[in-house]
Amino acid sequence: LYRLPSSLREKVEKYCFQELEVNMIRFFIYHDLEPINDNDNPLELDESKLDWTPFDSDPNKNRTRYVGEALNNAMLLSKNGFDHIIGNCNSPPGWLKSNGKHNGGGTLINGGESEYSEFLIATLKGLKTRYGINMTAISPTNEPDYEVAYESMDTTPTELSSIILNLDDRLDQEGLSDIKIVSPECFRVHQNSERSTTTYINAMFADEKVKNVVDIVATHTYADPNHNANWNALKVAANGKPVWVTESANLNSTDQSMTDAANYIKWIIRGFNEGGVTAYMLHLFYEEADNNGYSSLVAWTPTGEIILPKRYHSFKHFTNLVKKGYSLISSNSTDENGVYVGGFISDDESKVIVQIFNEGNEKDFSIDVPLGATSVETFLTTNNDSEEFSSLGINQIDYYNRYFTTTLPELSLTSLVFDIDESLSNSEFNFVNNNDFQVELFPNPAEDQLNLILPDYSNYNIKIFNLQGQKLIDRFSNNKEVIIDISTLEYGTYLLNITSTFNQKTTTKKIIKQ
Repeated sequence: LYRLPSSLREKVEKYCFQELEVNMIRFFIYHDLEPINDNDNPLELDESKLDWTPFDSDPNKNRTRYVGEALNNAMLLSKNGFDHIIGNCNSPPGWLKSNGKHNGGGTLINGGESEYSEFLIATLKGLKTRYGINMTAISPTNEPDYEVAYESMDTTPTELSSIILNLDDRLDQEGLSDIKIVSPECFRVHQNSERSTTTYINAMFADEKVKNVVDIVATHTYADPNHNANWNALKVAANGKPVWVTESANLNSTDQSMTDAANYIKWIIRGFNEGGVTAYMLHLFYEEADNNGYSSLVAWTPTGEIILPKRYHSFKHFTNLVKKGYSLISSNSTDENGVYVGGFISDDESKVIVQIFNEGNEKDFSIDVPLGATSVETFLTTNNDSEEFSSLGINQIDYYNRYFTTTLPELSLTSLVFDIDESLSNSEFNFVNNNDFQVELFPNPAEDQLNLILPDYSNYNIKIFNLQGQKLIDRFSNNKEVIIDISTLEYGTYLLNITSTFNQKTTTKKIIKQ
């Protein structure tokens, strides 16, 4: 990126860090920071032996990679700032590896944990003192389950556990216990493989000490091209810890359409709904496009043309609409018609975000309106060039029509942003339904009276609310059959709530006055 003319580079960075409202960034920790062992004491660092060239901005040195400058530019451009700055190390220096080199696999030399922790701590401290970058998390391995020729370390779960325990102790010794440990970042989620994130975490968490020091369970998604990974198995293995996707890509893709974007959308929705995922990162922010394809959000051609594939615009549905502190609304990921649904609610409950991905042909889709919703704004991304995270406008919501039907275009991502007025949903209006409490009611719609048949002779509290949460009818009955006079109600939709005063079971039904 930093070989480009400044004007082009700045455009690329603005697309990544101004237009996308991200709050996480992950960067590569280079093995050649410590080209030779600084000394034989892993507790006393000789900083003169460190080579910061890979992180510096010095065009006169061919190993310069501008990492410090790139991270600082990202932070300066960021709309909301970065809550998570994650350093990931594919491989320790070659002299710490069993194969004597940083690439081609191998693992940490026997007894090398303390030297490796020294190397990682040196990186963490140096980034702060030299470039003003405060890392928040560190990952000591990258895809330990997948043998590759580039920078790598093929550690077993047992070896990785030993590395993590040593690193945690060293962070505490250095007063850096606030730095999170992210692990294991395997190539696979869970594909019935002997080597996957699920397998690693199950093995590592058999040791209670290891389970206590791993702060975030991290995975990649590369081995899930058919979207049949068992995300729930990973959620169970994580044992309540946050699950992050730290790399996700349809690698070397030349496809810029929604067909390509579909992969990312499904990984996100399935990961959150089924896998306990709380954070998601793509691989990469930016890279140069060539004939072999690219997997970044933003790319550029050798002639200086910037490419924004549909995955970029689709990602905006999540980064620009779903914010830090939002909570997942549980839902099934997909139905038999190829529609994937995800939902989130803001921490102050003022917004509900519903995201719908239609992988098939155009179809109509029915939406229940959240209680207290006053308006909804619709965002759409399709293969149409004019529909790239496009707002279709804000519609006011009629309280007496509690659902609406929308058309999902072919191969499209739709986000509905509901504004919620909490004053319209008082505590008495929030009911918990119990499916064991069966009530028959007829007719519905009704004109003047509503007939109820209750489970048995008991004491019941029967209430009818309008959709603003106002209680309009409140009566008690100890009969099995009850007639409710609704002749004074205006035409529209209401909520009937029935509570047994004997066992506090409750049920809520929609009724329509016509």
